[in-house]
Amino acid sequence: MPYGPKRVWLKSKPVPGLAMTRSIGDMAATSVGVTAEPEIKVFSNLNQNDKFVVIASDGIWDRISNEEVMMTIAKGFYR
Repeated sequence: MPYGPKRVWLKSKPVPGLAMTRSIGDMAATSVGVTAEPEIKVFSNLNQNDKFVVIASDGIWDRISNEEVMMTIAKGFYR
C-alpha cells in the first residue's frame, strides 16, 4: 500500500522519489506518470463575503494549515 504523496521514482535506485505529479513542459516525465493537466475544482457555494482565493502547490499545504495561510493573508490585507 502506497504511503504519502504520489512520487516519481528512479527505477535503478532505492531512494525516496520526487513528490511531483504535475510539471509544465516536462515531456520526459510523462513516461513515469507526470502530467501538465491541472486538477480543477469548482466552488459553487461562494458568496459576497468571500474575499480570497488561495492557489498553492502541495508544498504549501503539506506544511501550513488553512488557518495559518488565512492569518498570513489577513495580516497583509487588513493593515
